[in-house]
Amino acid sequence: EWDGDEPDDEAEDRDEFGEEDEPDEDFDEGDYGTSTMVKMCLFYESPAGHARSDPIINQICPSDHVHTFYGPLYFHPKTSYEDLRDTPGRLSTAPYLENQSLYWHPTIYQVVENQDNTRTYILAPNLETGPYYRWDNTVLPRTEAFPPGFRMIAHSSDIGAGNGEVGSGTNLGTECCNFVNGEEDYEEWASLNFPQSTCDFLGIWFSMPTCWDGVSLGDDNDHKSHMAYTTNGAVAGPCPDGFDHRFPQIQLFIRVGDYKGGKYQLSDSSEDFHVDFFNGWKEGSLQKIIDNCQPGEGGGFHPECTCTPEEGVNEFLTTNEDVASPVCAADVRDLIVDEEIDYITALPRGTCQGPDLTPRFWTTLSDDLLDCQQSPNIFTPSPLPPASQFVTQAPRDSLSSAASLMGACVTILALPIALSFLF
Repeated sequence: EWDGDEPDDEAEDRDEFGEEDEPDEDFDEGDYGTSTMVKMCLFYESPAGHARSDPIINQICPSDHVHTFYGPLYFHPKTSYEDLRDTPGRLSTAPYLENQSLYWHPTIYQVVENQDNTRTYILAPNLETGPYYRWDNTVLPRTEAFPPGFRMIAHSSDIGAGNGEVGSGTNLGTECCNFVNGEEDYEEWASLNFPQSTCDFLGIWFSMPTCWDGVSLGDDNDHKSHMAYTTNGAVAGPCPDGFDHRFPQIQLFIRVGDYKGGKYQLSDSSEDFHVDFFNGWKEGSLQKIIDNCQPGEGGGFHPECTCTPEEGVNEFLTTNEDVASPVCAADVRDLIVDEEIDYITALPRGTCQGPDLTPRFWTTLSDDLLDCQQSPNIFTPSPLPPASQFVTQAPRDSLSSAASLMGACVTILALPIALSFLF
């Protein structure tokens, strides 16, 4: 449980639970441009790796299914806040040094139906992610930073998760984007969906809850019940009774480049999407951003991104100039679980089932533990079987340009500026 202690520079003007003084009664929305919503966009060009590991749920054996991680290369189940916070940039895929939080979700697999009625499960390549942080300093309770050691899990089936601010009101969505003759062609769903058609990129987004009970760090319960969505689904909406603290909303947006169409699925074979967050912000860094970063132009849920050097704001975050490559398959097998997870005929499943977890035998992760950390292609697959062994995949469908829930799709290469206007 959180004891309420904060660094001195954060504790000023707060009570023992982190409450700040009420917003200024003379606050003028014009002082913040055309919106009071602040949006900070963080772009990860690759995952940290994939493994049957879950540092939140189980620290002693393999998790139920494979997860894909972003941020520090620390994703052994026995990982602490201190491990994450102190990760050097060269051992993290995080774009900024101050934020070494770990984000993860069920791994996305392409499923190939073979002509002999077997299946081949292939890790979806070309993954990027963009955690978007949103908050509004004009409402109570005031937004505060995640405390050290904080963690949470959110499922799309959780109470309140179906009520959000995207499109017709959702926290989960999927988008298939194509670019035809210089024009955008897209289709979106207010749910998790793996379309049969090919996409220049497939986007999946999910927003986590923001209201906190002020007591549990998520390490002594079901990792979910200490958090709740606002009563109306809005970032600035009221928090329910018993949840009188507010954190920034984290919306994780995952992009699968060169999506092949056909059959894809999650590693847990579920349509109930979930995201895990383990706080790794250096103490004081996020609160400084929350208190001082100004909203960008635009209104509602989609103001322009701000707060980062990419947007010309250099006072809060330090760019990671030595971003790590993901942990390769061989190193995952040596350091976490010795099992194949790519180009396989059955998905590894079952908590504490299969190979034993490799005990954490190191104190601090270091370069000499990672034999192929700098390899350009981390999960180098075995060669595909001959094409004649595969059932023909679905052709590219013509996608309708119906009204988009998120605005419109943009090229996956146009990061980070173009995406800042959309999500």
